[in-house]
Order: sequence, then C-alpha cells, then structure tokens
Amino acid sequence: MEPRRSGRGSTGGGPGVAYSLRIENAAGMSRIPASLSIPSSSGPAIMSSLASDSPCDTYFNSMASQQSSMAPDILNTQEMRSVDLEPVEKKCFKLINEKEELQVKNAKELLSKMGCSSDKNLYIKVVSIFGNTGEGKSYTLNEIFFNGAEVFKTSANQSSCTLGVWGAYDPFTKALVLDTEGMLGISNSSKQRKRLLLKVLAISDIIIYRTRAERLNTDMYKFLAEASRAYTKYFRGDLEAVARKAECDCIFGPPVYIFHDTRHTNVLTEEMGQKPEEQLKENFTKQDLKIDGFNSIHYIGERNNGRDTDFKRIKKVVFEELDNINVRSPRQPKIILDMLDTINKKFSGQIQSSEPAFPDEYFTCTSVCEACQSRCCLFMNHYKHDNGSKHHHAERQCKYHHKFDNKVFICRKCDSEGERRLVVPKTASAKDSTWLGLAKFAWSGYVLECEKCGIIYRSRQYWYGNESPDRTVVKEEYQHVWQGSVMGSTAHAGRQVLEGMAALGSAISTISTPPAKVVSAWLTNQVNPTYWKPNHLCTHCKICQVGLDTIHHCRKCGDGFCDPCSDDKMPVPELGWGEEPVRVCKNCYKARNSETGQVEDYEWSSDAQTVRARQVTEVISGTLATVAKYPLDFLKDSARPSYWVPDDMISECVVCSAEFGPRLPLHHCRACGQGVCSSCSPNLRAVKERGWDHPVRVCNNCIK
Repeated sequence: MEPRRSGRGSTGGGPGVAYSLRIENAAGMSRIPASLSIPSSSGPAIMSSLASDSPCDTYFNSMASQQSSMAPDILNTQEMRSVDLEPVEKKCFKLINEKEELQVKNAKELLSKMGCSSDKNLYIKVVSIFGNTGEGKSYTLNEIFFNGAEVFKTSANQSSCTLGVWGAYDPFTKALVLDTEGMLGISNSSKQRKRLLLKVLAISDIIIYRTRAERLNTDMYKFLAEASRAYTKYFRGDLEAVARKAECDCIFGPPVYIFHDTRHTNVLTEEMGQKPEEQLKENFTKQDLKIDGFNSIHYIGERNNGRDTDFKRIKKVVFEELDNINVRSPRQPKIILDMLDTINKKFSGQIQSSEPAFPDEYFTCTSVCEACQSRCCLFMNHYKHDNGSKHHHAERQCKYHHKFDNKVFICRKCDSEGERRLVVPKTASAKDSTWLGLAKFAWSGYVLECEKCGIIYRSRQYWYGNESPDRTVVKEEYQHVWQGSVMGSTAHAGRQVLEGMAALGSAISTISTPPAKVVSAWLTNQVNPTYWKPNHLCTHCKICQVGLDTIHHCRKCGDGFCDPCSDDKMPVPELGWGEEPVRVCKNCYKARNSETGQVEDYEWSSDAQTVRARQVTEVISGTLATVAKYPLDFLKDSARPSYWVPDDMISECVVCSAEFGPRLPLHHCRACGQGVCSSCSPNLRAVKERGWDHPVRVCNNCIK
C-alpha cells in the first residue's frame, strides 16, 4: 500500500480540521462503510502501522486499533492502491507586507508559521510565482502544491486579494511557496511594488511566471530582464556573502518557468527545429534585453479551449526541479530568512516616482540638453513656428559642465529689481574705442558692463583685494546646451588685439627691411637715456672697431657696441635699471667683476624717467618687430575665442556650403562662431551677448 496526498477545499475558505480518507482499488474508488466514521469513538482498523507526525493522525490510528475486531477484512493490502491522509485546510502567512516590512522576526517564528517547529534540521527550497494582477497566480499555486485547496486566498472581486508576499509550506515537496502581489494593479507605489517582487525573486530557487494572455506581451519580457539585471548587479553579492557566512553552496541564478495559458490562440511549439525556449531567447535579443542572471528558462504552454486549465505539466516539471540538486541545493529556513532580511534592509524606503501622469514625450520637443540631459518642454517643431523665435526651454535649471563652459552672469542689482540682464566679461566698455579699451584692459583687466547700470566690475581695479564678481555684483547661472548651439567663454582680448593691429601689421609687413629698421631706430632713439651716446655718432664698435649695422648700447657706460662685444648681462641698479640683469659691454662687465674695479658714482636721478621710458619702448619695439616678422594668421588660433570653431575643423561655409580655399578665405561669425565666407557675412552688428559692443561680422543665419 502506498500513501498519496489528497485534499479538498472547504467551502467559504473558513478554517477546518476535517480529515478525508480516500481508498482506491483496482476497480476504482471504494466507499468507506458508515462504521468507519471518524467522529464516533469506534472505527475499523485500517493501518495501525501508518506513520504520522500530526496529533490528529495519532488519534485516528488509536481509534482504528480499538475497532479492529468490528470490521475485519474490508480491504486487503493487495487491493489497496493508495491511502490519502492529511488535513484538507492549510494556512498561509504573510511574509512581507505591502510596505516592504518583514513580518517574521526570526527563524524560529518562520518555522512556527510553516508548521515545522519541531524539525530543527529542515532543508527547503523556495518557489515563487509572478505575473500581472488577476491572472490566477494564487489559484495556480493551490493547484500545483495543495491539490486545489484554497491555501492562498482567491477572489472574484475586482480588487486584488493578495497584498505583499504570502507564504505556505508544502511538507510533501519540502517547498516554501510564496505568492506575490500582481503587477499592473491599481497602486500609488508601483515602483516600490516592483522592487519588492525583485527581492523575492532573488531569494527564490524556482520562479514561475504565470500569464493568461492570448499572446506573450512586452511586460513579461521587460520584467524578467529587469529581474535578471537586479539579481546580478545588486543582489548577488549580498546573497553570496550570507551563503559563505553560513558555509553553504554559492548562489546560482534560479530557473524560470513561463506558464502560458491561452484559449483562442496557439501556444509556442517547436518550429523549424527551434524549441519554444529558443524562440523566447530570440525575442529577448530582438528587444535588446538580457536574462543572463537566470540559470535557465523554460516554457509550458496550455490551450484550454474554454475548459479548465490543465496543471499536470507545470506540476510535473516543478516537482522535478525541486528534486534536482545539481543547480541549487535546499537551504535551511534561517539562511533564506537572513538573505531576505539582508537585501530588504539594504534596499528599502520610499521611491519618488518620476513617471508623468500623461506621456508628455508624445507631444514635446525631442531635444535634450547635453550638459544636464533635461528635455525641452516646448511643443514639437516649435523652431519652425513664429520664424524660429521660440528657442528650446527646459523646466529645471541646468548644471555647469566644463566641456561646454555654459556659465553666464546676471546683474545682481537688476535681478533684485525684477529685471534679468545678462552681462559678459569684455576687454573694453562699449563707450571706449578699440585702442583705448585695450590700454585699459592691460592696466585694469576685463570689465563687466550692464546695459542699465553701466560698468559694474573691473577685474584689476585695485592693486590687491579685488573680490570675485559673483560675490558682489553678479549672479551665476548655467545655460542649457541644446544640440547645434555653441557655448564658450566670451573673453576674446587676444582676438581684439589682433583685429586692432591687423592694418598696422599688414602695413609693416609690406615695408622693406631697411626702412622698417630706420623707423624702429628713430622711435627708440627718441627715448634714449641722456648718458647714452647718440645713435648717429655710433658708427663703429668701441671695442673691435667693426662698422655697426645694428647698434647696441651698454647700459653701464652708454657707448655703442656690436652684438658680440655687448652680449654680457649684469644688474645696473645705480643707473635705474633695477636688479634684473641688462646688456653691458665686455669692458664694464670685466670692471664690475674684477677685484680692482671701482664702481663709478653717477648722478642718475635726472635720467630715471628716460630709463623707464626706454624700458617701455623696448617692449613696444619688440612687439612691433614680432608683428612685422610673423604673419597675422600665425597668431589666429592662439587668440581664438573658445566658442569659435577651429579653422582646421572647417572645410566649407556653414551657410552656402562653398569650400574654402585660396580664392575663398575663411571668416568667423562673431555670433555663432561658425566658419562663413564673405558673401554670406556682409552685415555688421553688435553682438553684446558675446562681448562685441561695436559692429562686427555676423553671418546671414544669425541676422535672421
């Protein structure tokens, strides 16, 4: 005789303690005589040796032994095929509530709720089920593990009957069965609910995904892919740490069983040598979804044609997987609880939902800020309406990114009065001419000028103690960087210097070398110190008597020398040249460094101003010589504003697409910084937002 499980759900789902006895012989079911009724104090002896741990089974066996003589030989052991003896009603318990709070304190309480308080060396596996709400998850578990008994509550109402995670223990398979809350239900915390499901999935040994749909939908693929990623990225490390601490096997990904129930459509079958599981993996790949966190994936499809769903196949494969210990071995309930508690404490709390009530991306502009990834909130194709006057706009403030240099300044005083005025660092005020502005820039630094308040800041206004402008006169803001827009610093003093000196440099470069030297010599001769010998008297070097083409004056004695005879340097502070080494002749250099040399005492106070003038003139003369020697194009790139596109990255005009070459020179639009030809940039206007207060070159696109 072989004992077999059986169960019958009690009506109404109320608690009960009734027991059923089912006896099968070769001809089928045998009715139990009335004399074997259990509630009376007498009954037949069926199996006095039937082992059972429950008190009710002990009571049943004792009564059967007392009535052994009243009904002998009702069924012999050869005719009897099975005897089913166990409680019809089992109870489930809440493991985690809808707020992700664990409802079991310790392993002892978990064993008590499972009905296994006395079994201290119990090893179990965890089976959990997932799916959308209302698709029969609880009913499926009842059919697979409890022969249809309503252990997990089912309901015909629209509201969900399962909130949180519920568990029940099946002693026959030694499985802790977990019933989860369905997805796509009415909830204000859908993301928190999904996180709870992912945590339960992570500690499961077998996963059943129940779907009752005519065709497999995207929700299933996305959920399993998210579960795989969460398991490998967030949960696996903590689970393996708990397993190592408990000295049990490492945790491998659980297998997944997709239980697909249809009525009008066919389920997946083998097509062209491709199994259903291979078709599923191909569908995951097409959607760029990965499921490498799972050990395996299986498909069980049932088409019921309006009849009750057949659970035999899913029941068989799940029971076979429970017996399989090659991938995942049974664990003690304490280890399972520790794993769940570890990841539940680490990943819990409220989630701020970022999902809009209405999918605005269907109708809003698709442009995204490259600095902060904010989406434009204006309607699609807004740049094509109202002559393109509506620029991109985002609802939140941007963030600074050094790559785009998207920082701007707002006048603090105007902002306090409710007016927003942009100010940019400039080399000169709008009222200053180019050369005067450059002179002021060299002396007092860049300037911040507001259209209403005027000049509000100079970077070197004082010799020391200049405060940062963002602390005193301006507020910092960060502009969004939309696709196609060009950001960058507005500081372009170098470019203004080159443009201001372009005409002068071109004129000097066209002059032959001798006249240019005459001009330079005349200029420097006007500011020579009074103790220097005049240039027209310096025809030969005083030491070697070589004719002088280029005159070098000794800063010590003032005579004229050639370059080899005056290539030494030493400080001459007594003549006003400071402590820095300056050019001197070899005689003065030897006299200063010889032991017998005496330092002459000059009265140089009257030459102090001319010496200072000479020093300034040498700097100016060197600058002019450099401009005359090197073409202007050589210095362009070093003086290029940061928002200008480099010359080597420009091959054609941004307006007419004409290629640049010897016959078509390259120009830059001062507004957008793109490369344009002269025909596409004939207009001049001030570009104050870039720091150009005077009319400058602007392309036709920016004029519009």
